[in-house]
Amino acid sequence: MSQLELSKLHFLLIDDFSNYRAMLRSILQSCGAQYIDDVSNAEDALEKVVKVKYDVILCDYNLGDGKNGQQLLEEIMFRQLIPYGTIYIMVTAENTQNMVMAAIEYKPDGYLSKPFPKELLLKRLELLVKKKSVMKDIYRAYNRQNYTKALAIADKKMAEHGKHTLEIGKLKGEIALLANELDIAEQVYDQALAVRDFQWAKVGKAKVLIQREDYEDAQDLLEDVIDENKYYIEAYDLLANIFEVQGKTEQVQKVLSTATQISPNTVARQQHLAAIATKNHDYTVAEKSLKMAINQGKYSCFGKIGDNLQLVKIYAEAGKPKKVTQALTAARTTYKKDKESMLHTQFVESMAQKKLGNDDRSRQLFQQAIGNLPGDLSKLTKEFQDDLITTATDLGETELAKALTEDINNVLDNSNFKENSKKYHYLLLNGKGIRLYEAHRIHDSVRFFEDAAINLSDNISLNMNAAQALLFEFKAVHKAKKAGDLLIRARDYLDVSKQLDSSNEKYNKLEKIYYTLIKV
Repeated sequence: MSQLELSKLHFLLIDDFSNYRAMLRSILQSCGAQYIDDVSNAEDALEKVVKVKYDVILCDYNLGDGKNGQQLLEEIMFRQLIPYGTIYIMVTAENTQNMVMAAIEYKPDGYLSKPFPKELLLKRLELLVKKKSVMKDIYRAYNRQNYTKALAIADKKMAEHGKHTLEIGKLKGEIALLANELDIAEQVYDQALAVRDFQWAKVGKAKVLIQREDYEDAQDLLEDVIDENKYYIEAYDLLANIFEVQGKTEQVQKVLSTATQISPNTVARQQHLAAIATKNHDYTVAEKSLKMAINQGKYSCFGKIGDNLQLVKIYAEAGKPKKVTQALTAARTTYKKDKESMLHTQFVESMAQKKLGNDDRSRQLFQQAIGNLPGDLSKLTKEFQDDLITTATDLGETELAKALTEDINNVLDNSNFKENSKKYHYLLLNGKGIRLYEAHRIHDSVRFFEDAAINLSDNISLNMNAAQALLFEFKAVHKAKKAGDLLIRARDYLDVSKQLDSSNEKYNKLEKIYYTLIKV
């Protein structure tokens, strides 16, 4: 490789051993490289790739504490932090199947096992740089999301570089799929398959067929690929998606179970398997997959508090209080710096205590957490929103659940925090009034109903609850001449209810009761 080629390239070396970084730097400099950055960990690497456009990244798999090389690569790809044409080579001294499969899934351009000779590194770089240089104009258009131009350039390059026809065709197929140019993509894959039975072309054509909802033919192609190469993990994911669209959850679980046995370190797949197993009521598999997702997700961009909390729910459903406590403790330890996650944990703990039969503790936790909700509930994760509504509903807080649902569907700002906290507080008082009323403690319920109705006067349900409690309190005490102004107060709440919705069925029933009672 000439010095001119290396002298124009920007390199990033990622390895937790400074001596190894120095060795790689020396090799590259001896061949003319001038622009070389190096870091010792994934977090520093992420900062670098955000600021600098690198041509070549050499990353070790083991990076000490924190993210490993695979988790770094998956985050870079997920966040689209590097251009499509960047050369990414994974380097490692570890060669277990789990590690290799996880790294390969995110499709690095190269893979080198330590120790390797200088000549092998340079030869690998030479081949990759030549291939990338042929396709750099395609990459440039791709990175600008000008897919039409990228496809046109690909056609031109295929005519000019016969040696790279298949590689360019593979890229062209991926771009055509992104652009939803299914006919072009299918033509690319058919042409490749006419040359040889390429597995990547079969998978590509299956993607086209899936887009066209031709699931049967797509399934046949993917099953052929798996029969030929059981390590082609992408084929399993696509096959699982086909079964899921068709509602065949048992087949989905079977396919994902096989895939996770081959490549267990991919967080997103473990999460998918856990969700499907839960749907299938296979809590043993769900628990195992969630544990794997939690363990692998500690430093992954795909790790989330929802995995920990789903495990809590499974243990609560199974009546395992010690397991619930352990899972909650683990969640709080991992996500202790994330306020939203900590708040989410409180609601799920409330839900779990309800399942375990600890109603008082459940309600106590729920009431504590409600006061800490942000002003804009629409920004909470979908899982948090669902758990919030479910917990409120399970506790019988119907009006509160209704208000929370409305607030989730309305984009507000956090300046609404005090206003919403006040609203939730009085809705909780209404809920307490309902529980007292249902326990035939009507006299005690009145205070809570009135407090809620006065402070949330535009809520018809609260006004009617106050009116109803007062009317039935009157029925209970009027003979003892202790009725006082009960009917007058009831009339006030009925008048507000009439203004809000005079056609309300419950309101009209209460009006009849009122007119019956004033004749007493």
